[in-house]
Amino acid sequence: MTGQRTGVDFTSGKWLLNELDCPKNSKDKMTSESLKFFREQLGDRLSYIHDVNGLLVTRKINLNPNSVKLKELKDGTGFDFFINISTKKNKSDFSTIELYQDDNETGKNEASVILEIYDLNLKQIIYSQNVVGITAKGNTESMWETEKSDKLIDNITFYKNANNLMLGALKKVFKDLKKRSIK
Repeated sequence: MTGQRTGVDFTSGKWLLNELDCPKNSKDKMTSESLKFFREQLGDRLSYIHDVNGLLVTRKINLNPNSVKLKELKDGTGFDFFINISTKKNKSDFSTIELYQDDNETGKNEASVILEIYDLNLKQIIYSQNVVGITAKGNTESMWETEKSDKLIDNITFYKNANNLMLGALKKVFKDLKKRSIK
């Protein structure tokens, strides 16, 4: 997990959650988890980009935008803070369930989540976090100490697929953000 030491101040301002940049088959679940988390922190000061009429913004906001782009976001939305989440499956070498695992076979499933929050009034990024989830064949240790990435039951091995790794990585980002932020 790479990022910064401090979180954000959730106590004021109008917040806008952008459409998540993630694979189609996981978008609904990831969006639902994101809205749930930010509503817990912000209540009715959070809006989802598709629920707000009259916004003048491009469909895709790239990560790490420059101050000109942040000024355009402020002018086009009227919001104080903008939340941008991007996920991707970095590697998906094997399926979730394997029968009779070949000990010589290697591979891994890997997914990442990047969450950035921009202060549109100051025109700067105030929070950035990148979490990568990995599970590898033959490796019973996972990236997170609290979870095991695979369980062996009579020659059947269960692995976290890339979608589950993405969701786990998103939850890790939220845990970090909540721990470091003012509510």
